[in-house]
Amino acid sequence: MKKMNNSFSSPTSNAPQELEIQTSSLRLVAKCWGNPEGMPVLALHGWLDNAASFDHLAPLLPQFRLVSLDLPGHGFSDHRPSGTAYHFSDMVVDVLEVTAVLGWESFSLLGHSMGAGIASYLAGTIPEKIRYLMLIEGLGSIVQNPENMPENLREAARQWQGRSEKKLPLYPDMETAVKVRHHVGGITKSSVRALVSRGLQPVDGGFTWRSDPRLKIKSRHFFTEEQACAFLQKITAPILLIEAENAKVEPWSDLLQKRIPCTKTLQHRIVAGEHHLHLDNPEAVAKVIREFLHDYAERP
Repeated sequence: MKKMNNSFSSPTSNAPQELEIQTSSLRLVAKCWGNPEGMPVLALHGWLDNAASFDHLAPLLPQFRLVSLDLPGHGFSDHRPSGTAYHFSDMVVDVLEVTAVLGWESFSLLGHSMGAGIASYLAGTIPEKIRYLMLIEGLGSIVQNPENMPENLREAARQWQGRSEKKLPLYPDMETAVKVRHHVGGITKSSVRALVSRGLQPVDGGFTWRSDPRLKIKSRHFFTEEQACAFLQKITAPILLIEAENAKVEPWSDLLQKRIPCTKTLQHRIVAGEHHLHLDNPEAVAKVIREFLHDYAERP
């Protein structure tokens, strides 16, 4: 069930290692940093990003054995089989399988945006296994009001039925893709380049995205706000929530404020930057994480 790439760098090298993880149904790929004997931390990226999301932050946290996963349908990981969709709750189970393959009985989670939502729900599902929960720009997931669910399912079904008509963009070279993503805003060009270099694949005529186009189809299933809070209430690990000072991703800011009271032990820190602050301002994010861990290490 477990398959690893044996051409790793030495444990003392700053260069990340590539790791292949075979779950019950998918081959997933991860980037790994740090000493294998360090604190095990599983890092989870945001929607349509990939494991390179933590390229700038991971080297600043050498005390971790940080495994940054390409979630299903992202980066170098397998896409889901034909005819299947990407449900948020399935991602939680995928990550749980990964930790079982790694043999981690106790570990910490580091998540950004969608990855923070996955980490939140996993920590509420298996609270006895989680040491620390470190969340960047996310606490739980986007939710749906019950009265809006019929229309949501109608639109999700319409998009699903039209999925074969969708065409992937084609870029003549990688630099063009970097410029296009950078134009969207909210992230520096150096950070864009890290994500794009892992997210593109060569095809006839240029480059296109590796990510599964089905990830852009509206989800058929959302939790309600009450369900999201039920998971948060089950978390027993200390939580660090890092919010970007200038984030423009809606409706995250309102959701974060609403959900903080659902948690037991949470430190809320605001750090300069936008939504991808862990890529754009990694030194400040690493400093906050170190202070958080030191604070709990000092407690009896």
